[in-house]
Amino acid sequence: MAKAQTEKPRAGAKSRRTTAAGKIIVVGNLKGGCGKSTIAFNLALWLARRGDNPTLVDLDPQKTLSDLVAVRQEIDATPQIAAPAAALAAPTTQPILVDFGAADVARMAEIIPQADLVLVPVVPSQADVWATQRYLKLLLERRKPEAHIAFFVNRAESAQVSRETRETLAALKAMAGMCERASVLPAILGRRVAFCRSLSEGLGVFEMKGQKKAAEEFQKLAAATMALF
Repeated sequence: MAKAQTEKPRAGAKSRRTTAAGKIIVVGNLKGGCGKSTIAFNLALWLARRGDNPTLVDLDPQKTLSDLVAVRQEIDATPQIAAPAAALAAPTTQPILVDFGAADVARMAEIIPQADLVLVPVVPSQADVWATQRYLKLLLERRKPEAHIAFFVNRAESAQVSRETRETLAALKAMAGMCERASVLPAILGRRVAFCRSLSEGLGVFEMKGQKKAAEEFQKLAAATMALF
């Protein structure tokens, strides 16, 4: 495993709190392979680099998020992130990111009512759109009234906006348009090597050298996410 260099915090840099302080953010969909663990990990790092100390909760039996944090600890990258908890604990003043199994409907019923924001990554395909429609139905039945649902396209073809991506975006906008407090984020993550490397190296895509496009895409996604609070 290659050890890529990470950007160290600037000397004397001041910690700053985000508007997501104390908020519970759930990342997920009913369809497996949507990239939820990678998104949760990168968003946690993005928040940590802003001065927050995000809490991770890994409820997925595959424990991909826990493995990612363990790899990061092994390479001694900074900022460090605490090992994910196995359950939601007492309220905190820090943002909480939750990852759970795609097919774990029982756990979803427990967590969704506590979420302030549900991030829904959707891969451009008809099967993923169908799964997202079913997931949205569950979310609407169980979320608290003030919770926001945010869809975004993940793993899109990066060369140009494909027909599948256009059709998926149209479907997501139609879904969001029929719901209160639901939207499609103005950011698309491409199908890029950097996101695969993030899984194997324990690094955020914005920490890797030579991955400017992936970094820009994720920065845009993260900023749009935080703007919802």
